[in-house]
Amino acid sequence: MMKNAIKKPIIGIISKNITIEEFFGWSWQRVSNDVRYAINKCGALAIGIMPQTTRKVFNQQDEHEDVLMTEEEKNDLVTFVKMCDGIVLQGGISSHNYEEFVALYCYENDIPLLGICAGYNNIIRGLGGKAEKIENIDVHDRPDLTYAHGCKVVDENSLFAKIVKEKEFQVNSVHTYVGTVIPKTLSVVAFSDDGQVEVVEAKNKRFFIGVKYHPELLVDIDEKQNNIFCEFIKACKKK
Repeated sequence: MMKNAIKKPIIGIISKNITIEEFFGWSWQRVSNDVRYAINKCGALAIGIMPQTTRKVFNQQDEHEDVLMTEEEKNDLVTFVKMCDGIVLQGGISSHNYEEFVALYCYENDIPLLGICAGYNNIIRGLGGKAEKIENIDVHDRPDLTYAHGCKVVDENSLFAKIVKEKEFQVNSVHTYVGTVIPKTLSVVAFSDDGQVEVVEAKNKRFFIGVKYHPELLVDIDEKQNNIFCEFIKACKKK
């Protein structure tokens, strides 16, 4: 009923847990304001989706979390995912089993999905692959740079290539993990200058793309990065 009453697509941003021990051990479920801004800028509504669980302690590293979800937790989370026209798996320093579950659910049900940085990791993990820590962290963990390295598109028939319309371009880089085993359900679309997998895509879906960098930080200065969000939202309008 709510989706019919609102003409703008509803995009769910899956929240991430963060605990700061120095701040009395308080924990939060976080949603990126930069992602929210990029979604609103391209004409959609953004909402945060939190895990539905009695758990309070979550993994604090950007790696696979072995804690299994109960069927009730999965069903409760799906209730909120179904309210949305598309889903964003955001970046961050932690990763969680519920993000991998959402990635697989969106793939199996053709729900448009954009994975950013850690979200890219969780797409790969959710579909059966691996994302692991890289050795040359000094090249890829550069929050101080607007553009950190080059990105080269190797699949010109991909949706991502049609969106960015450039074979080679510069991207930012704020990460320490990268996809090392890519599931057969995903195509490698682009590499970084040093050969790391930078973009993956499921070609048989309306929109199912994972990017290792952070396009949400570039939307006001880089048209092709803004177009990623706008094309994602266009896909969310299609039924």
